[in-house]
Amino acid sequence: MKCLNSNCDATEIEKDDKFCYKCGHWTTRGYNFLKNDPNASKIFDGSTIKQSTRVSFLIELFAISFILFFVIIVIRGDNLFKPLYYLKKQINNYSYGYNTTLIKTDNKYYKENITSYEEAIDFIKKDFSRQESYCFNDYEVNRIALKLEKDYSIPSVSFCDMSLEEATRIKDVVEKMYSLFPNIKGALTNITISNAKTKSEYIARFQPMYQFVNINENINDYNKVNKTQILLNSYYFINDDTLSKPLTSTVDKNWYVNDATWESTIAHEFGHYISFLTLLRESNFENITFVSKNNINKINEILNNYGNEGHSIIIINKALDNYNKKYNTSISINDFASSISRYAATFDKSNRLIADETIAEAIHDYYLHGDNMQSESKEIVNVIKAML
Repeated sequence: MKCLNSNCDATEIEKDDKFCYKCGHWTTRGYNFLKNDPNASKIFDGSTIKQSTRVSFLIELFAISFILFFVIIVIRGDNLFKPLYYLKKQINNYSYGYNTTLIKTDNKYYKENITSYEEAIDFIKKDFSRQESYCFNDYEVNRIALKLEKDYSIPSVSFCDMSLEEATRIKDVVEKMYSLFPNIKGALTNITISNAKTKSEYIARFQPMYQFVNINENINDYNKVNKTQILLNSYYFINDDTLSKPLTSTVDKNWYVNDATWESTIAHEFGHYISFLTLLRESNFENITFVSKNNINKINEILNNYGNEGHSIIIINKALDNYNKKYNTSISINDFASSISRYAATFDKSNRLIADETIAEAIHDYYLHGDNMQSESKEIVNVIKAML
């Protein structure tokens, strides 16, 4: 028996073989089979497909299918790792004992070449945009965050895993704060959900400076980037069980100004931001985001002043003086602060009034009560507005 393919040198073909074991072409017996069977021509045409060719074809088909699937996923905006992120989130929730976020607000980067304020802002945006796939939000929550970014020039707003109802309430706070103080854009880099070290560390928190890029690098070699941010504790803002309880379940009654809510505490943090902004404006700075060897000394001076509260106590003393003159009285600074709230009259270990909390609570009062705020709050707000 021989192969009918003249180019094939196959030997030892069995007499019953219809096809050559080496090239797949038909043998003499195979030719007769094809010739005499009326349906054979529909089955084969020339050489049969060898098994190795079939395997290669299947591999190619699988590869093409995988590429097409991946392209479709990318076009749709889906994320192949989403199930893994969801699993990680559930593990974190179990570890913490409540709903948490996978968003990290404490990332740090080194040896990054940042040459301008615009590049610094882009880097902040990229840091958060890389983490967007960690979030399980509906479209409307994302739309709210994007609108706040656009309307108020905030590089990043993240309400990751937050309910639409809660995101809407926080949106209302942010919008009202920018309405009460229209010229406070430009220094805040982000409003972000975050996991505090402990669930009770804070409800919301203002950080005037978080060293973000090139922290330990030589300023002559690398410029630095800071974030000025408001953080929202995940324990309070993405846990419905917590939000369903009154604020007094966490803080004492009358600690904040009257009528305070979970969301209005964000107005208190905006108060810190606004107080910090008056210091920046007084120093002819719009922000401290981009740090170079040309401005680092001045920025350090600003932060020093903010840290020791020299600037804040000047504001309170001026407001107190205005109050005493207006009402022909001479109340003490302690009584002045105490009339706003208990939080407004907190003291440090040296028994000095923490003036920045007084300012924040006065602004909190203004947010909640408008012109019906305490007269003491009004004097503080008037001084603040004049400085902006």
